Amino acid sequence: MLDRVKLFSELDRVSSDLFLDDSDAFKKLYADWKKLCADPLIAQKVKTAQVSWPMPSWNGTLHSSCDIEKNPGVYHVASVDGSQIYPDRHMGVSCYLINTGTVVFHYDERSQKVRFSSMPELFTGVEDDFQLELSTELVNGKRQDLELRGGVSLGFALQKELGNDPLLLLFDGSLIFWHLEAKDMLYKELFFSRYVASLMALYTKRILTASYISKPKSRELINIIRAYRCGFDESQEKADAGPIRFSDGSIVRTFLKEGQRTIVFKNHAKISAEYPDAVQPHFFYLHVGQEVGRVEIPAWIARDELLVNQVAAMILDQSNKGYGYPVALAEAHEQAVVKGADREFFYQLLARMGMQRNMPNSMSLKLAKKRGMGI
Repeated sequence: MLDRVKLFSELDRVSSDLFLDDSDAFKKLYADWKKLCADPLIAQKVKTAQVSWPMPSWNGTLHSSCDIEKNPGVYHVASVDGSQIYPDRHMGVSCYLINTGTVVFHYDERSQKVRFSSMPELFTGVEDDFQLELSTELVNGKRQDLELRGGVSLGFALQKELGNDPLLLLFDGSLIFWHLEAKDMLYKELFFSRYVASLMALYTKRILTASYISKPKSRELINIIRAYRCGFDESQEKADAGPIRFSDGSIVRTFLKEGQRTIVFKNHAKISAEYPDAVQPHFFYLHVGQEVGRVEIPAWIARDELLVNQVAAMILDQSNKGYGYPVALAEAHEQAVVKGADREFFYQLLARMGMQRNMPNSMSLKLAKKRGMGI
């Protein structure tokens, strides 16, 4: 039970750290941003900078804003999301469940308006030759693999059905597989190749693909300011400079209005260099009203301004329909999420099937106690 009196005391103790007044620091940050944006050689300086932190590359004016069409007309959007029940050693059964939810919205006159579906899949860890220990990381990797593969299957089917109508396949999260950079080589090789294969499959069919990140914490533009402050030489950075307590969104809000996007940037994280050229990650920021979101797209879309604007218009419309967050992503999440009652049903079904097969109850006493069962 949470002691609320003690909680209040704890919150009061750290309140000065939680609610910092960063106004002066931001004024200095913004002043540096304006200076570097006025430098005609800034793109070249970033390209040749001697720093270890990731900075993007771009064409055009760094702080440009692009207006987005508010009425994209006829289009179709599909989204895929996944949720999971991790392996629970207290259950005594080595398995995990991944539930993949899909949603399709049609904004035309001839199609069924909305389609919802979900697909639960159960795995024991021996279906694939992973050669990896069953873990939460393995489940997470498998879930993302199923999301991407599900998007490929859905996109192919919809493209065949809809013909030349605009179709967007929208994912939640990042198309830059940051989490794989820190993984061991076997884990990375296994999942990276699968993820990229899905992106390449979508590229071969020219299915518009994007991911949306709400309230992004990315700092690639902030990193440009950081490099500017040390003369683009990390060895000259002051020891007491400290981390900048801002994300890209704080800077983007100074020059983007609602319904506008930034120029397109190319990501230069180490793992991005390993993508095939056609699907190397690019991104732009989009002001949807309530927030500035980050949209990530593969290179083949990023290189076509008309396609970029088409993707941005559809995501902006989805955000307007979803009161600030793309409605297709929200509904796909609802289809995918495994709620507490569903989780309990899953465990009860496992226990019942075990009894039907005359298997002894191997649930741990700890779990049984938590569920209020007599010991």
